[in-house]
Amino acid sequence: MRQQTIAVAVVLHEQQVLVGQRSDTASVAAGLHEFPGGKVEPGERPADAARRECLEESGLAINIGPLLTTATVSETGASIQFFTGTIAAGSPPCPRPPFAWRGAAELDACRFPPANKDVLRWLREHLRDHANGGADYGGS
Repeated sequence: MRQQTIAVAVVLHEQQVLVGQRSDTASVAAGLHEFPGGKVEPGERPADAARRECLEESGLAINIGPLLTTATVSETGASIQFFTGTIAAGSPPCPRPPFAWRGAAELDACRFPPANKDVLRWLREHLRDHANGGADYGGS
């Protein structure tokens, strides 16, 4: 059996990150917050899957940037690849619910699955540095 790969887009826009919340009745991670993403289809590149899933889930067309990190879901063994993302030129930054833009302070009130811990650490540092005039992450 092939290991399942999940591709996730960590989309930043104007010092905020795109975050959704799963339904309380979801079969996996019920009620937890998430970044847009999903299963990589056979023959699909993970970066392309992250772009596709973001469009399907949030309605936002994005550009994919560098791979941030990879994590493993302890319960299933699935591999998660987290990519940075930016809004594509000409695409309005108005996500469909349940996705919304959240600032650094709002992330502390969100509950994410454990596999997101390194991404959340990076986000807090990045959003803080960006607010203090630091460099951007270079999404393409």
